Amino acid sequence: MNEKPFIHLFQVNKRSYCYDVNKNKIIEIPKKVYQYLLTGQIDDRNDAGEIKSYVEELKEKGFLKSNHSQVSEHSATECYKYFVDNDLGQLTLQVTQKCNLDCGYCVYSGNYDNRHHADKWMTFEIAKKAIDYYVAHSSDEEEVSLGFYGGEPLLAFDFIKECVAYAEEAFEGRKVMYSFTTNGTLLTDEKLDFLVHYNFAVLISLDGPKDVQNRHRKFANSGIGSFETMMKNIKNLKLKYPDYYRNHVSFNTVLDQRYPLADIANFVLTNEIVRESRFNCSTINDTYADTEIRSSSVFFEEYQYEKFKTFLWLTGRLKKQEISPIMLSDFSSVRKMAVLFDRYNRETLPYKGHRGGPCIPGVRKLFVAVEGEFYPCERVRENSKVPQIGDVYRGIDEEKALSILNIERISTEKCKNCWACFFCYLCVAQADDGNELSECKLCKACGECKINVEETMKDYVVLHELGYNQDLDADRLL
Repeated sequence: MNEKPFIHLFQVNKRSYCYDVNKNKIIEIPKKVYQYLLTGQIDDRNDAGEIKSYVEELKEKGFLKSNHSQVSEHSATECYKYFVDNDLGQLTLQVTQKCNLDCGYCVYSGNYDNRHHADKWMTFEIAKKAIDYYVAHSSDEEEVSLGFYGGEPLLAFDFIKECVAYAEEAFEGRKVMYSFTTNGTLLTDEKLDFLVHYNFAVLISLDGPKDVQNRHRKFANSGIGSFETMMKNIKNLKLKYPDYYRNHVSFNTVLDQRYPLADIANFVLTNEIVRESRFNCSTINDTYADTEIRSSSVFFEEYQYEKFKTFLWLTGRLKKQEISPIMLSDFSSVRKMAVLFDRYNRETLPYKGHRGGPCIPGVRKLFVAVEGEFYPCERVRENSKVPQIGDVYRGIDEEKALSILNIERISTEKCKNCWACFFCYLCVAQADDGNELSECKLCKACGECKINVEETMKDYVVLHELGYNQDLDADRLL
């Protein structure tokens, strides 16, 4: 082959696959063709004609092009000013940095270098300026979304009520959707009545049974676990407002990959209070951690078993009631990949291109820290100027935001030649070294990203091998 095709090869269950970057498609290929594309060599001369004929047929169908994007530029760059002026989707206010818990893996715990718990509280003046900014920069949005973040946001309950009252007036004529994440220990009847009245979407942190929850999620200054208090409040919520609980409450589970998974999966599957609830599930994030978190072999084995059961459910071989809810969110990455395959069905890469990863800063969402600084989201460093894109007084710094949007420019050659560029999820959070956008720091995360993308591709083809129909709503498979 004269020019090296822009492809990625992988195998699953002794079957061979080719991901064609230009076409953005995965195709199954014969093993002999796989070996030829991988090495450029034909081991058995008797196979030469068959292999070359197969390759030529692929080329005639538009596969195996060697094209790469030539200019690194995000597709939203030219329209960025319009988006940032009119299309802000979600505003999140960090109402406090204080929390009544002290969770070992929390980004505020002191074990991370991006933020720490502090006795800092947002003033109503800053909140009003942030909401006013949202009103002025969301004219294209019929519905707006206002979130509250901590620390523990319910420590600032009276403040949240003030913000909601102001938002209701400021957004008169538009629907406002409210949300926040809470540890669940402060959900009194008074607070519940307010949350239900305004249809808040509530995400409650729940890691598993008592011993698992209390391993990390302990009350500050006492070391006492939070499980009993939280579960009592959740039970009260479900009994008092069953319809609201079913439609507006979900749970966030952080899995400590150093410990077994089975007890967590079984608890969530069988506990009468939460077993029919929606769960978001993730492992401990070590992006800014002082030490690297490594999975135990037991966790990995149990996780693969639970994932296999989920695949059987998705293909109609098990009932939903047999699948732990914590595993359902794991399928979201496969579903997202399926959507990207369908939506971006192309013949070749564009002349101007940019890898996946960065959202459009200040457009999809905007995070406002306690003192009024603007950040793309809550996952970046608050003690660094690198991801700061403005504040409530000056608005968005468009030049700064565009540099984050076009983050590929710090690693253009590596990114435009990377087979996983389209599915890359690395952004400013992985590139910020505290002083600048660092290619070196970004590339340290690149290897793991490519491994995860390939694993998702393997999951995608396995599901199709098992007969999964991505057009079928998975929630209807009972």
